[in-house]
Amino acid sequence: MTRINGMTLPTDAPSVICTVAYTAVAGALLLLHAASFANEHPDRGERTGDRAADRERLLQLNEQLVRTQIIERDATFFDEIAVDEFRVLAPGGMIESKEQAIAGVTAWNVTDVTLSGTEVVFRGNVAIMTGRMDIDGTMQPVGRWGPLKYMSTWIKEYDEQGDAEEGEWRLLSRSLTPCLDRLIEIGRC
Repeated sequence: MTRINGMTLPTDAPSVICTVAYTAVAGALLLLHAASFANEHPDRGERTGDRAADRERLLQLNEQLVRTQIIERDATFFDEIAVDEFRVLAPGGMIESKEQAIAGVTAWNVTDVTLSGTEVVFRGNVAIMTGRMDIDGTMQPVGRWGPLKYMSTWIKEYDEQGDAEEGEWRLLSRSLTPCLDRLIEIGRC
């Protein structure tokens, strides 16, 4: 057995290999989906718009999403901002749909969430956001989570005139990974 973020998990080789392989494949599929979406409109390519404004807007959306979904336990904003095809790779290796994520908001009992180390990279109308999430509270049936690293894929949908510059950012996917105790100790997570 091994401890990760205070959780005891099996360390037998098949379990570990399966979990790592499953996580890697799921992450690769999410990135391929985002890349194929961006390639559907090759004439749009790398846009020249204001990336600073896009970055600021994404940071605001992410903060609002975390507050409403985890602290307030209200899925209304998430339902509006996430695309119907949304997928989350949850801690423990579960892949959930938008409907499952909405149903899961009642499992939280949280007083605060701190986001840190957030980075945003862009390619066309796709943005990848990464960072650390510290949750002060619990989630049933797991209990208290230690720090998590997260990665979110955002897409800027086109407006009625077919212009992504004026479109709205929508959440396509999110991945949440618990930080290993040892990596926390050495300052790597």
